[in-house]
Amino acid sequence: MPYCPKCGQEVPDDAVYCPKCGTRIEGGKREHYEKEEKREKGEKHEASDISGAIVGGLVLIWLGITFYLAEIGYIKWSTWTAYFLLGLGAILIIQALIKYLTSPYKSSAYGIAIGGLVIASIGLVMIYGLTVWWPFIFIVLGIIVIISSITSRKHSPRVR
Repeated sequence: MPYCPKCGQEVPDDAVYCPKCGTRIEGGKREHYEKEEKREKGEKHEASDISGAIVGGLVLIWLGITFYLAEIGYIKWSTWTAYFLLGLGAILIIQALIKYLTSPYKSSAYGIAIGGLVIASIGLVMIYGLTVWWPFIFIVLGIIVIISSITSRKHSPRVR
């Protein structure tokens, strides 16, 4: 049995904390168990998850495209922000779709999708000058969020 480095108390091999003083015990089987728990919980960073870098690259590409289109006069600088927001929202919606299709945690895609819808909606409203409809778009999106959260709670087990 190892000993606590702080108080000298004997601690079991599989202990993470000293039973006497509460000091964290490092090394041995404990670290193996902790790593195994993290792997099971999905807390370990997946090397294959490169979606953040891809989304960041797409945002930069879209930024460059919209700047160029404004510079050559294809879009007006006064509407540049609207086009940029529309594209940014579309990128986020695509990311949410990919995450939904590839991740075991489907619910992690919903927040990204909602954010993308909101940003794309703002862009569309600005492009088409639908400022009268602006509040209604957010009301509809809010209703969708509430309905989806209520229906998802029905499908998940309750914790008591």
